[in-house]
Amino acid sequence: MDIILASNSPRRRELLEQAGVKFYVRTADQPGDETLDDELRANPSKAARELAKRKAGAVVQELLAVEADQRAPEVAVVGADTMVVLDGRIFGKPHSYSEGVGMLRKLSGKTHEVITGVAVFLLKTDEDGRVSMGKGAFSETSEVTFKRLSDEQIADYLRKGESYDKAGAYAIQGAGADLIEGYEGDWDNIVGLPTSTLLDAFPVLRSE
Repeated sequence: MDIILASNSPRRRELLEQAGVKFYVRTADQPGDETLDDELRANPSKAARELAKRKAGAVVQELLAVEADQRAPEVAVVGADTMVVLDGRIFGKPHSYSEGVGMLRKLSGKTHEVITGVAVFLLKTDEDGRVSMGKGAFSETSEVTFKRLSDEQIADYLRKGESYDKAGAYAIQGAGADLIEGYEGDWDNIVGLPTSTLLDAFPVLRSE
């Protein structure tokens, strides 16, 4: 079976590697839509699962567009999306320094949720080129508590440059660890991919 990680995140790649999964990375030429309507914004766990499905589904569509003999008979595509949620509000990735400051000020001294949605599509192509497909998705939630941060601490952290591709403007596995008072739940989930839950839910991904 070919296992595809539909994400360019180096953190997710490292987590899968550490779990012993043999995979390769592929993202869609036309990424899935990441906009959220009001219903999804009101349900962050559902929103994370939906975005994960869109990311994996975009890769699946490209695979189905090629001739059957150009893909493996069995393929699994894994998509994921991680979001930071405070008091029901979803924090994405900051697009500017000032947006990063605003996010970290709001997180300062508070406990927030980190929710990762994961979707897996399983494709099987028979000898006649007919395709059968199964899919499933789940989300996992951890909690992270920030220290009380001064504006100087926030500025010092943002200058390190690791905030701009991270939901909530911080990386717990990087220098952002210094901002954290504590956490509850799966560390890997906070980093970006709850591999233990993933492999329990989809044991077919385990390397033989």
